[in-house]
Amino acid sequence: MFKKIFYSCIALILLILGRFLLQGDYFTFLQWWVTVLLLGIIFMPLSSLLFSGFRDKGYLFSKTIGIAVTGYIMWLLSSLRVLKFTTTSCILSVFIAFIINILVHYLRKRKQGIKKQIISYNWDWKNVAEEILKQELLFFTLFLLFIYIRGFKPEAYGTEKFMDYGFMTSMMRSEYMPPQDFWFAGTNLNYYYVGQFMATFLTKLSFVQVSHGYNLMLMMVGAFAFVLPFSIVYNVIWQYIGEYTNEIDGRKRNSHLPIIGGLISGAGVCIAGNMHYPVYRLLEPVIRKFFGMEESTRNYWFPDATRFIGYHPETNDKTIHEFPAYSFVLGDLHAHVINIIFVLTVIGILLGWMNQRRAAKGQNWSIAQEVFHPSMIMVGFFIGLFHMTNFWDFPIYYVVSGAVILFSNMVVYNFKGKAFWLTAIEGIFIMGFFWLVSLPFTLKFDQISTNIQLVETRTPLNQLIILWGLPFFVVISFLCFLIADERRTNKENDTVQKEQKKMPLFQFMENLNSADLFILVLGLCAIGLVLIPEVIYVEDIYSGDYKRANTMFKLTYQAFIMFGISFGYLFIRFLRFGKTVRQKKTAMVGLILFLSSLLYSGNAVNAWFGNILDRERYQGIDASKFMEEEMPDDYLATNWMNRNISGTPVILEANGDSYTDYQRVSVITGLPTVLGWHTHEWLWKGDPSILDIRAEDISLIYTSSEESAVRALLNKYQIEYIYVGKLEQEKYEIINHELIKSLGKTVFRSPADDEKDYETYIVRIHN
Repeated sequence: MFKKIFYSCIALILLILGRFLLQGDYFTFLQWWVTVLLLGIIFMPLSSLLFSGFRDKGYLFSKTIGIAVTGYIMWLLSSLRVLKFTTTSCILSVFIAFIINILVHYLRKRKQGIKKQIISYNWDWKNVAEEILKQELLFFTLFLLFIYIRGFKPEAYGTEKFMDYGFMTSMMRSEYMPPQDFWFAGTNLNYYYVGQFMATFLTKLSFVQVSHGYNLMLMMVGAFAFVLPFSIVYNVIWQYIGEYTNEIDGRKRNSHLPIIGGLISGAGVCIAGNMHYPVYRLLEPVIRKFFGMEESTRNYWFPDATRFIGYHPETNDKTIHEFPAYSFVLGDLHAHVINIIFVLTVIGILLGWMNQRRAAKGQNWSIAQEVFHPSMIMVGFFIGLFHMTNFWDFPIYYVVSGAVILFSNMVVYNFKGKAFWLTAIEGIFIMGFFWLVSLPFTLKFDQISTNIQLVETRTPLNQLIILWGLPFFVVISFLCFLIADERRTNKENDTVQKEQKKMPLFQFMENLNSADLFILVLGLCAIGLVLIPEVIYVEDIYSGDYKRANTMFKLTYQAFIMFGISFGYLFIRFLRFGKTVRQKKTAMVGLILFLSSLLYSGNAVNAWFGNILDRERYQGIDASKFMEEEMPDDYLATNWMNRNISGTPVILEANGDSYTDYQRVSVITGLPTVLGWHTHEWLWKGDPSILDIRAEDISLIYTSSEESAVRALLNKYQIEYIYVGKLEQEKYEIINHELIKSLGKTVFRSPADDEKDYETYIVRIHN
């Protein structure tokens, strides 16, 4: 009774606090949160099937699975042109998913008692409900806090936010997938856009404006980046405690450890930076002062931690080594950011599968039960989804999944041949399933880059140690300690018969606690991802000094996530259950260093958002409102277009370089234009010559005095509106205003005045 009152009070406080913090955005926030909550409830039958060994039956993962599956259903039906991408269709997709979950629930109930060896369907509803409530309160708290912080700098402006926001605004107007390339009118978008599609899907489903949906999606991902690692490690530690001691009193004494470990892992993925910040922001000034050295003239700027190799000192090997905390602060809704919630879901599914498989060791599963296990199906589904959301995660998590499945099978089948050929069959099944899932996407997609090259330059050892020394040290120490414990146990155990002995590797793996094995696999995979860019890189349009930047970026980003998950388990594992003083000391040193990395986010938030305690500075979560101050005429014009133009008619605006203010009209309205950011379209189309042709044609339309030539180009690109504003008049010094206005009707005009010497107008072309 006390717990119910306590949790009810916490929930009431959070609801009141949310209204106080978010002000007018609060109900929009609640619409989004309730939508995701309902998806989680709908998908509990499926998540409880996949996460039957979890104390909460995978409740938090039911949300991300719900987003992925319902979003995919909508995307698939739209791609096949069965349904238009509308709010009504989104609701219908959820209804289809609801029916699927009803069938899952019915089939499980029907098979209960017949196949208990596969899944147990007995729940302790009281404990499960309590776990769900605690985790929902944690998720709500983080989501609320993150969206409040975002409200101090909500604009989709700067870096690559224009691109990300443009994806969403263009898909809001699109009836079918793939959407038209809003920066290359007349062609389909040739990029991994399905992550942003999921954001747009939730925006329509929750009945919020796209300008709010951008920030809600971004900060929801941030909240999930904390709570999903929390859930994984929370359950892993409970699993270890359960295998470590069968005593109820022992479990009660250690009941706080899963929470602490989960919080460490959540912070490790969502909040922590790398060790660049502690070294250069905290340690370097102290060393300089101690030795009487001149103070550094460089002020610490939080992006420095992501641009270290090749920049400090300056070399010809410039790389990128970002991590989630940086992404959430910066605010770009990139493919790799959105995909965080899905890669964490795959890791959770693999843990759930390992728990089920090892718990059923000794029971006879048929090949069909092994291969067509729901976990194998869902892993195949998500890896297929990665092929459409963030391609780099597709090979990464295919390998990670293969490693977990192989090592589990080796233990279950006593390292016999069946473990290997069964893993091969499961790998082929997953490959076939993800191929099927992604087929509608790949049929309409041109591969961007596939060539693999050997690296010519490598990271200096000192920089490698600063960035990755801590996780390498912790994971390798873990492996060494496990080996030492195994040898110590073997020496103490004289009852092992000589004929029963196995190869050292097999003996080591067989004796591993399943929780140890899972975390060890994650840690070793993460180390491999860090080392790969030191050997090979994937060739793309970024050459010269930046040729291995993208490869390092995408691989080490996932390594950071896996290391973050591992930290929470490893520190608890050795501080509480370590068998030697050396193990405990090593873990304590690692924990202190890790905690220092958490200070990175405080520095970054303060630098980027300013004083978040000053509520008068709160701007709200409208990602497009910046236009009113930064580009007032464009703000009025794009508002008119959003109110008065339906469908996807082509507009003409000046094209420009990437990362500039050009393309602000197509981004804010979602209407396709003739040519967008140069570097990005070069990456998507692969042929820069076709970009040059379009750029010349745009220039001619704005500057030519020959009406017939201009009309021919308008017909060529099916342009229905010509936009003339400040940037167009800056780029094209001599614009033929008279000819442009004679081509149709001026439907919007903001005249020049004392404060500006230019006019902004929109002409609708007459046929």
